[in-house]
This record gives sequence, C-alpha cells and structure tokens, in this order.
Amino acid sequence: MMSKISIILKALGIELCILALIGLVFIFQFNKAKGEFVIKTRAISETIGDLASDFYSEEGKQPTSGEFYHFLDKRLGRKKLFNTFEIAPKFFSVVFKKDVENSLTPNGLFMKEFYPEEGYTVKDINGIISVSVPFSTQTETEPYGIVKIDSDTKAIVKKVLADNYLLYAAMLIVLNNQAFIFYLLMRKKKEIIFEKGYLKEHSIGALKIMHKVLGDIIDDHKTDYESPDPAKRQESGKNVISISELAEKRKQ
Repeated sequence: MMSKISIILKALGIELCILALIGLVFIFQFNKAKGEFVIKTRAISETIGDLASDFYSEEGKQPTSGEFYHFLDKRLGRKKLFNTFEIAPKFFSVVFKKDVENSLTPNGLFMKEFYPEEGYTVKDINGIISVSVPFSTQTETEPYGIVKIDSDTKAIVKKVLADNYLLYAAMLIVLNNQAFIFYLLMRKKKEIIFEKGYLKEHSIGALKIMHKVLGDIIDDHKTDYESPDPAKRQESGKNVISISELAEKRKQ
C-alpha cells in the first residue's frame, strides 16, 4: 500500500515539474508577444499623432475629439488602421496638454507622459497595457497632446495560446513519455541487483529446488551402488557381457 502511494506521489511530482516547465515556456512567449505588441501599438500611436498634428495645425480647428475622430475616419479609417495589426487595441483617446493644466486637480504623474524620456510611455495596470505617445503641432515645439491606446492583456494571452497550443501538447506528451521510459529503466536496473527484490527471492527459491534435486540424485546413486546383499551384486555383475565368453562360445 505504501509503495503504491509513493509511486502516485512521484508521478504527481513529475507532472507538476512538466507543467511548470511548460508554464515557463508560456511566460517567455507571453512576455515576447507583449513586447512586440507594445512596439506595434507605439507605431499606431505615432501614426495617429502625425494625423492629429496635421489636424490641429490647421487654422480654425478647435480641439474637439468628435471632429478629430471624423477626420481620422475620413483620412485613414480607424478600423482599417487597427485591423492591420494582429491584436486590435481596446480603445484609444487623445488628451490635450492644456486640458490637463487647466484641470482643478492637475496630476503630476500624468503630466510626465507629455515628456517621456524614451519618447513614449508604457503602463501595465490591472491587465490593461497603456501606450502613450506625445505629439506637437507644426507651429509649436512643446507637446500639444498625447495619443493614448489601451489594450487588454487577455487578448495577448489568447493569441499566444492559439499560436502555441500544439507546442504545449507536444511537450506534455514527449516529456511524459520520457519520464515513463526513465521509470522503466530504473525499475529494470533495480531488479538486476541481487540483494533486492525479484532476483533475490527467486534465486533463493531456485537454489533450494536445485539442492533438493541434487540430493535425490545422490540418494538414488547410493541405493544403486551400496546394496547390502553380495549375491545380488554378483547377479548384477552377470548382466555385464564379456567378450572372452563370446569367443569361447563360437569355438564350440
């Protein structure tokens, strides 16, 4: 009973190790896909920023989001722009610097997004990746606003699983087969050892049987060659054919 429980626990431990290895592969692929997604989202933001710069540089244009979205649909098409990428962002927005400055409670952390050190800002909060890219008008050097695109990380997870589920299944099958083969080899190796298990028990049994058989053979030989009656031994001796007796019978 204890041996069965031990085998089950070992099997569960091996399965956990295999699943942990597959999990590490998934995490690596997810982080890689997320990095690629950020690069592509930044490219979208820069494209929208260039269009926003053209739009708000024209005279008489007021910074209203409705007019800009209509302009974006007319010039490029928002659906067409986002559908060119493998994972479509959840939504995007255009935030103007002066609106943040004129707000009653200006957010210092949010203002930093207008002056990012690397040219763009990436935030990953509660499963939402936000990529912000500032843009300026043709007549100003200071940032006029930022284009902010928010995306759900669940979409990235689904894409990674859809692209690599065959790899994960193959790893699970191959690693389980390798573990089973290793178990069989170790079991066979243990059985070869004389002091343990199957070989010891059956070897002792075989030796006992051989000892009994040899004993019976020795006893049979003793009864054949150590008969107590000399007459019987003489009669038994007559059963031996003599060549000289045969020669004398032919002469007669």
